[in-house]
Amino acid sequence: MPTPDSSQFLGDPRILREGNLVKGTLISSRAEALRQSYGERVVADLSRQLSPQAARYLDDPPMPLAWHDMAPLLEIDCALLHGLFGGRMEKMRFFGAEIARKDLTTTYKTMAAVGSPSVLFKRFGLVYKTYFRYGDFSATAISDAAGRATLSGGGLPLYMCSHGISGWVEAGLALLGSRRSSVEHTSCRHRGAPRCTWSISW
Repeated sequence: MPTPDSSQFLGDPRILREGNLVKGTLISSRAEALRQSYGERVVADLSRQLSPQAARYLDDPPMPLAWHDMAPLLEIDCALLHGLFGGRMEKMRFFGAEIARKDLTTTYKTMAAVGSPSVLFKRFGLVYKTYFRYGDFSATAISDAAGRATLSGGGLPLYMCSHGISGWVEAGLALLGSRRSSVEHTSCRHRGAPRCTWSISW
């Protein structure tokens, strides 16, 4: 999985060593989003590039409610970035958005039924825990249509902080009716900050 620019993808290895677990729903969502957006042939080609464990995450996703090792998921995303996405990191943000649109209309459609972007914003801490076991994600409103989200701990890789989560949040708010959702990753533990923060408006 390591590549010459892996530090720009995975970030600070000290943070990665903290580790995390991902719920099966995130694994199955990735596999389904890939199939829906790019087709079965692309998924089959990607599987052949992966270790047996990572390939199983695509070919036979695990049970949705159990916790699983995050390393095979990182391997999948790294192969996506340097293959299908042509090294364009911003595509990881778009992929995060695809996951949000899929999950909020299927697996977590009850969350999308809350009716407004501001209510979903208040539930981002709960949403985080449906994907990752470790880390404290909180959201604080600063106006009727803006707020700040903070993640303490969690051991997530750089690309998830800067692109994956940002894309998910932005798409989730848009799905619930925001016409100008915007998410900026303003500080990151991988850049030396004590915690990750996002400035969010809708």
